[in-house]
Parts: sequence; C-alpha cells; structure tokens
Amino acid sequence: MGTRCNIKVTDGHDELWFYRHWDGYPSSIMPSLEPLMESLKNGKLRANVGQFAGWITIIGHQEAESPELNSGWKCGNYEPTTGEHGDIEYLYTIDLKNKTLDCLDYREAKRGMWA
Repeated sequence: MGTRCNIKVTDGHDELWFYRHWDGYPSSIMPSLEPLMESLKNGKLRANVGQFAGWITIIGHQEAESPELNSGWKCGNYEPTTGEHGDIEYLYTIDLKNKTLDCLDYREAKRGMWA
C-alpha cells in the first residue's frame, strides 16, 4: 500500500492541490520540495499559486523519469487534483505569502482525536 499525501499551495488568495499516491513520507517529500522553497525565499520564483505550482509538476515529472519510479501512465509523482483526498497520511502546505512549508501527520492527528 502506498503512503499517500496532498500538497496544498496557497498565496492567501488562491490555492492549488497536488496528490502523490505513494512515498508521501516527509523523508521523500521534504527534500523534493525544499529546493523550491529556497528559490522562493531567494526571490528566484514568484509567490503566486499559478506560477509556483508549475514547478511542482516539473519536479514530479523529473522524479518519475527514473526507471524505478516511472509508472508510464502518469505525468509525474505530483498530480494536480481538485482538493484533499480522503485517504492521505500527510498534508503538506506551502504558504507562498509567508514562504513556509509545513507537514501535518494525519495519523498522529487522528490518534489525538480519540486520546
């Protein structure tokens, strides 16, 4: 079974969602997205959802080009989606206005609901 996650990109006005079906652990996602965040903080990328989110698609495609990751039927590891999926284990939020990347562990959050 895959470790699913969503990535929400927001700039305070708009938001766009991405879905990753497998390997959604922070140990995979954070190193994938942190270079984008550094470019954002250094002013090399624009802080609006439309332009920034395109880079997530490119990174997902580059990762999927390696033979061990390529499923052959997806554009890449990060798929644009219409909202939060119901079976995710992690939610990553990229806040372009504040230039932050946060991770919410849904498994831990759900455990806290019944503690």
